[in-house]
Amino acid sequence: MRYPIDIQNFQETIYNIVGISFVESGICDLSDVDSQLLLTVEYAHLPIAALLRTEGGRPNELLVQFRFIIDKSTEGLEALEFIAWFVRDCARGGKKIQLTPFALPAETPYGKQLGSTLRFHIDLFCDEMSENLNPVYEIIRQLNQSLTLAIKLYNTKIKGNILNLGQE
Repeated sequence: MRYPIDIQNFQETIYNIVGISFVESGICDLSDVDSQLLLTVEYAHLPIAALLRTEGGRPNELLVQFRFIIDKSTEGLEALEFIAWFVRDCARGGKKIQLTPFALPAETPYGKQLGSTLRFHIDLFCDEMSENLNPVYEIIRQLNQSLTLAIKLYNTKIKGNILNLGQE
């Protein structure tokens, strides 16, 4: 799937951290999401607790969600801890962002899933949005620049050349 360049760049920066095995993203209009919809399977990927606190989405609110999987290794745990710190630091700086875990039921009629569905979501809330997504892309561009800088400053292990991270 081809993503807009700012989203693609942020995904690639996350993916380039050693210990990250998969990244994808999506954008969801939260304007019509109410507390009843949050209880349905179709909306299970959303940050349910955060949205229940506001009784659903707000008018003109979007959620940009980056979903990633870590390796089952020390490197995966280190990558998760680094991303958790980064997201927390961004939230402390005023961004409406959080990191949440996500997993499917431990067992289904088709068998055991426990140990195979864990992933993590970076939830970025963007409110007062219009028809134009450029403000969202600008927020993501800034996040990518900050993450790239943090990777460099803290000598975070990466898979590729750090000089390519965060570039258009």
